[in-house]
Amino acid sequence: MRSKRFLPLALVLFVVAFALACRTADTIVQLSSRSGGSSRAATRRPTRVAVDQPVRQDTPIVAVTDIPFAQPPTNEPAPEDSDEPTVASPPTSRPPPPQVKPTDPPPASPVPQPTTPQFLYRIQESRCGPNVRTYIEGTVYEGSVGKNDVLVRISQGPDGGPDPNDDYRTGTDPRRKGYYYHNIDANAPHDGTWYIWVLDKDTLQRISEIAIVKTDATRVEDSGSSAGSCQSATVNFSTTGPKPPSTPTNTPRPTDSGGQQPSATPRPTQDMGDDS
Repeated sequence: MRSKRFLPLALVLFVVAFALACRTADTIVQLSSRSGGSSRAATRRPTRVAVDQPVRQDTPIVAVTDIPFAQPPTNEPAPEDSDEPTVASPPTSRPPPPQVKPTDPPPASPVPQPTTPQFLYRIQESRCGPNVRTYIEGTVYEGSVGKNDVLVRISQGPDGGPDPNDDYRTGTDPRRKGYYYHNIDANAPHDGTWYIWVLDKDTLQRISEIAIVKTDATRVEDSGSSAGSCQSATVNFSTTGPKPPSTPTNTPRPTDSGGQQPSATPRPTQDMGDDS
């Protein structure tokens, strides 16, 4: 029942609304024609909402050539009549000198240690006295016993060739072990400087220190204040080192030739002494 009552009312409201819509449309058309433009031919533009925006100004483009060329500064002297004070340029700073690194002090030298003898045989004894002829003899010891089968050389230079006689091989005289003999001049005193040492018979390498003997050309007898001249020398070698020092004694003549007779005419030597 209630729906039947409202149906006529709704129909009336619809008719009124339709009439109002039509009336509104006619009013809009009339207003558009009065503005002087064809409303149908004109294109409607959407209405934009105005927003406050900053005014944009275009920046003019300046060509590169329009920029004035910057002239390089010139160091021209200030005019003399200028009232402005001249400002002195600051001094050029120089880099600091390189730092020299101190060097470390050299290490302390090691304390030298006692050295052992370089050669097997050392000079045990060397003595000389006056004589009417000139020769050198001696003995090679191994400990306290004479050593055979080694060579003893006499030369006029250290590590030189044999002169005036060939190398003497110890044991050549069977009566004395280790004995050697070198004749220099069997007839008269003869001056010269002589070098004597021991050689290994197989390798011919020196195995001893070198003894030096200086002989004189004139015989001078020994006295209480002088040992006299040197013509007959005794040089001993040993593995035990030198003997304690003793008073020199004379050797009037060779104690033994060792089976090798002194040459009556020895080969020439290099010394230029006067043998007369």
